[in-house]
Amino acid sequence: MVRLEKTIVAGSMALLLAGTSFFMPQNKAMAARTIKIDGNPSEWDGIPAYKSNDSKIAKWSVSKNDDYVYFYVQQNGGNIYGQPITSTNFIIKYEDGSSDGIRFEANMNAVKNGTFGDIDGVGDKDKASEPSQEKDKYETEFRIPQKFFGGKKYTLEYCGTKVKSDDITDLKSKDEETKSDYVYKGIKIDGNFSDWNAVDKKDVTGNTEKNNNLSKAAVVFDGDYIYIYLKETSDGAALASGSYSRGAYELLTDTGRRTSLKLVKKDGKYQVEVNDYVTHQMKGESIKVEHSNLQYEISVPVSALKQYNKKFSFGYYCADKPLVEDIVNIDKGSSHGALNKKFDGITYDGEYSDWDDYPHSLIEYSTQGGQTDDSEAALYASDGYLYGHVKSLLHKTTEGKNEFMPFAVRANKNDKTSISFRFVSVDKDGNINWNPKLTNLENGTYEFTLVDIGSWTTYKNVSDKGFIDYGKIKITTGSKYDEMEYRIYMNKLAKKFGLDENEMKVLQAQYINIGEEWVTYAGTSTGPFVGVTMCCLTAAGVLSYKKRKDKKSMMRIAE
Repeated sequence: MVRLEKTIVAGSMALLLAGTSFFMPQNKAMAARTIKIDGNPSEWDGIPAYKSNDSKIAKWSVSKNDDYVYFYVQQNGGNIYGQPITSTNFIIKYEDGSSDGIRFEANMNAVKNGTFGDIDGVGDKDKASEPSQEKDKYETEFRIPQKFFGGKKYTLEYCGTKVKSDDITDLKSKDEETKSDYVYKGIKIDGNFSDWNAVDKKDVTGNTEKNNNLSKAAVVFDGDYIYIYLKETSDGAALASGSYSRGAYELLTDTGRRTSLKLVKKDGKYQVEVNDYVTHQMKGESIKVEHSNLQYEISVPVSALKQYNKKFSFGYYCADKPLVEDIVNIDKGSSHGALNKKFDGITYDGEYSDWDDYPHSLIEYSTQGGQTDDSEAALYASDGYLYGHVKSLLHKTTEGKNEFMPFAVRANKNDKTSISFRFVSVDKDGNINWNPKLTNLENGTYEFTLVDIGSWTTYKNVSDKGFIDYGKIKITTGSKYDEMEYRIYMNKLAKKFGLDENEMKVLQAQYINIGEEWVTYAGTSTGPFVGVTMCCLTAAGVLSYKKRKDKKSMMRIAE
């Protein structure tokens, strides 16, 4: 993969040419130095940092100008509820033998003198603490007026290091820091967030998803990995974000496929859980997570991403609006798993790959993917046939791997024009087996004939008068998932429903053992279900599903 130096926007869509400037500032030397008390240590570049013999403090520094002495302390740990610095103190020893100090109230609520008295001229504006971009660090800055030191020479002592007043860096000797632009050079999952400076973080506080506990989000896709940045509103809040407070997120592709990502904390370590199918897809690759100071960085290998053509989104699982949209590969020289093909119709053969770039919709086994893996399904019609496809991850939880039967098809969203199918087997001579083996099948592909579930079982052969063969279904059982596709005669459906074929404007299928959603196909082109054109595959096109949410039914268009 080529080295990339680009402007990265939260969704990766708006990219500038390699080497162009970013809109995210960093520092570059130019004129006289000033220190802004904001908890950002970038202005301390080039000023000596001192070691600490106290495990609570990582390092510290000091500088001065004519008006103030400035202090910077990097703490090991710390958060909005408490900071290690408050159990440390500076000792000040003057040449005349007198002494004083600098102490801190709980959680840096105030900066005091050596006896916890007020320091004249020091208030809230003269101190600041912020989460560090370094893992498990906290940054503090404060300033003390020069008049506090009385114009005398002194020695500072802090965490085992002494600095004489004459040796304190004078800011007049340092150039001012001016703004330039960060350059994206990749993301390393290590809990240090400075490499995200070149990535624009999207403000997601306005996301309408219930229990949204995030303030910022960003995603970068470099072809090999999907890098995700999250900032939560309080410690651990991202683990309880989303409608059902479960920390369930997803990657949703432009073919309607979802990769569910569940953010959890186990044995003190943050991790992302995926289902067995995605684990199998990743072939030994892993998802990495680091967390520090309300921030998460996550790397997901592209092998976890399901079928996509050009782009995908990231957000809460099954949410109405994603957190980050239009994510594309920033490495234009590679495809890395993209289908890069156009839908060219369906062949009923049990191979399934021709469904890859056709839009699918979700069938929820448990609402919001709460307890068990969900499934994906699609309908397509052409040349007098209705085709259906389902990939199910439920064979572990449905008894005997029989999640596909029965299933129902209806016309025009009307239960009065519906049919439920039973699976039977037919031998080479046309003899019907009404009770074929359907459960606990060995891994492999099996074909059955579709009949009305209400059919009389007295028919012995497909040639018997009155017997109706509605179509065929192929089922493939596997160790990680089950898959099936079927082909149904449109004219036989129409006759069953008492309709003309051109009166069937909408066809739907429901797989009740998997979920209650109706997968929907709406016809177009020369006939209701003949000669489907590519425009049907857009967001305004063919696929939709009815989704139960908060006990209300709603129609959703698959994108």
